[in-house]
Amino acid sequence: MNVKSQATIAYAYALGNLKIRSITTSNVVSTEVRTVDLLAKKIASAEYFRPGDVITYSIILTNPGNSKATNITINDELFRQSLVKDSFRYLFLDDSKADIKLTINDNNLVFEVDEVNPHAVCVLTYQVTVDEIDEICLDLRNCTSVSCKEVNPFALHKFDIKQRYAKIECLKKTVDHVYLNSDIAYEIIITNKGNVEAVDLELIDQLPQTFELDHSKDAITIDNVECDIFTFDKNTNLLKLIIDRVEPFASVKVIVKGKITK
Repeated sequence: MNVKSQATIAYAYALGNLKIRSITTSNVVSTEVRTVDLLAKKIASAEYFRPGDVITYSIILTNPGNSKATNITINDELFRQSLVKDSFRYLFLDDSKADIKLTINDNNLVFEVDEVNPHAVCVLTYQVTVDEIDEICLDLRNCTSVSCKEVNPFALHKFDIKQRYAKIECLKKTVDHVYLNSDIAYEIIITNKGNVEAVDLELIDQLPQTFELDHSKDAITIDNVECDIFTFDKNTNLLKLIIDRVEPFASVKVIVKGKITK
């Protein structure tokens, strides 16, 4: 943007008894107004996570002004995440040749960008691995701030990545000893320690080669309800059945009755 200015002078002079008035104008001067309007946005490759996941982050820098932005520093906090080695990349969407330096300071990533040209866009990407987190309801917090020589420091819009997953654990119990041809029951406890319901669970139970499934209707129960849809291969003694769902922080108990024969 250019701003223009011009001066005007009104003056008079006398010729005898005659007073003459006149006006003159100066040249027009033009001044370029330079602006730096640095913008930044951070995006993630996932809305939800579970411990151990790899997430890709992108930070997009834009200078819609007409003058270079220089000495740019991006401070990006890593909360319960670890940088994947050699995953940092950057790309200018014009012919810029500026260097970007990455420094790791405790749990912070510090990016130092030499300059961003007018109307240029720079994209920084990196990957992290989510730490093992015991708290099932803890989300990943993202806090990023940007500063440069020409613009006041500013913070990017904060966003959280939600911890959402199902985590199934299985425990099988039975008696320590049994006599031949006497009854035995196997108890399988399926627990969902995640915070999202698990669905379409397929239970495959390898029973002893000499196990004989009980012939009663309640030979197999799921939470004390008779299970009538299952397969039992007498050659391999593999029992298969489907459990519709296990709610978060809940358990399902499967009991299989039978006897051990010769």
